[in-house]
This record gives sequence, structure tokens and C-alpha cells, in this order.
Amino acid sequence: MGGITPLVTTALPLANSVIGTVRNAGAASSSAATQQAAAQQAAAELEYKRQQDAAQAAAAQAALEQKYREEATAAERSAQAAATARQQQAQLEAEAQARQWTHDAELRQQEQELQRQKDETAATAAAAARAKEMDDFRGAQEQTLAQLRAGQEEAVRARETDSQTQLAQLTAAADAAEQRRLAALRQAVSKTRAGLGARGVTAQDGSGEAILLGLTNSSETERKDAQATDQLKRAAIQQGLDDAKRRNLLELSQLADRQRLEYMSKFF
Repeated sequence: MGGITPLVTTALPLANSVIGTVRNAGAASSSAATQQAAAQQAAAELEYKRQQDAAQAAAAQAALEQKYREEATAAERSAQAAATARQQQAQLEAEAQARQWTHDAELRQQEQELQRQKDETAATAAAAARAKEMDDFRGAQEQTLAQLRAGQEEAVRARETDSQTQLAQLTAAADAAEQRRLAALRQAVSKTRAGLGARGVTAQDGSGEAILLGLTNSSETERKDAQATDQLKRAAIQQGLDDAKRRNLLELSQLADRQRLEYMSKFF
């Protein structure tokens, strides 16, 4: 409406001037002049009305254009405000998304660290359990080996004691046999000498000396045979003891090899 007022203000003086002129002319003229004046007045009124209508139309057009401009300005401002709001909203959403991503990344990192610690703890426990199992298994093997060795050593000591007893018995038997041999030899020599003396043969005679020498040689052969038999028995006793020790060593070695294979196959 601000555009209508100036147009109306401009049109009114012009219309008033025309009306005044027509009225003055009518007062001085005849009826024809009056009619002409009336016609002129009507024309002036029409012109006035036309001008008013034109002014109103111009004012309306100006108001409409002003309205359009205001609406366009308002729309532009609204669009700018909406764009700014969208930009701010997008910025807020982007910042919120970034914070969420950061939070999620921190959670994942914390979960990964927790899982790593759990895995490390589990690995440490598993390693400790494995080490204990290996130690226990090896300890049981060593105990078995020690028990076998102790049993073998006890058996060897018993066998050595038995061997010493057998050797002592052999020595005693050999000494007794030697004493019996010497006694028998002395008795045979005495009987032979007595028999030779009864026949008038002395020990210095060739035949007597040969007889006595034969007795002595026979006795010596018997002694050597007994000594050889004794040595064979002693060697057999020692051989049995040595064989037992070798069997023990072989058994220990075989057990150690089996244990080593069992240990390797179980843990590696």
C-alpha cells in the first residue's frame, strides 16, 4: 500500500483544477455551454476515475511486485536459512558420526587389548601347564630308571656276594683237596717204600725211584687237573657276574632309549 498513496496525491490536484475550470466556464456560458461544460465535467470525472483506476492499478501492481520481492527475499532467506540449517545439521551429524567412529574404534581397541591379554594369559598358563607336564613326565621316567638301576645294583651286590661265597667255597674245597692229595701222596709213598723195603728194594734203586716218581707225577697231574677245574669254575662265576652287569647296562640303555622316544613323541 505504500506505493498507492503518492499516485492518488498526484492525481487529485489535477482533477480539482479541471473541475474548477469547467464550473467557471459554465457560469458564464449559455445552456449550450452548460451542456458542453457538463460533458467536459463528465469527461473530467471519467478522466479522474481513469486516473484513479490507473493509480490504483499501478499501486496494486507495485504492491504485488513489492509482495513478490518480499516473498522472494523471504524465500531466499528461508532457503539460505534452510541451507545453513542443513549444513549445520550435516556438520553436527558428521561430528556425531566421527565421535561414534572414534568411540567404536576405542571400544574395538579395548576389546582387542583385552583379548590380547586373555590370549597372553592363556598362553602363559598353557606353557606353564605344558612345562609342568613335561617335568612330571620326565620325573616319572627318571624315577622308573632310578628304580631299575637300584634294583639292578641290589641284584649285582647280591650276585657279587654269592660269587664271593662261591669263590670262598672253591678256595676252601681246593685247599681241602690239596691237603687230601698231599696226604694221599704221602701215604702212597710210605706204602710204596714199605713194600719196596719188604722186597729188598730201596728208594735209591732205579725201579724204586721210578715207582716213587710215578706216584709224584700222578699226584701232580691230579693237582693240575684240580687247579684247572678250579680256575674254570672261578672263570664261570666271574663270567656270570660280568654277563649280569652287561645285561643290566643293556637294559638301562634300552629303557633310556624308549623313554627318550616316548618323551619326543609326546611333546614334540
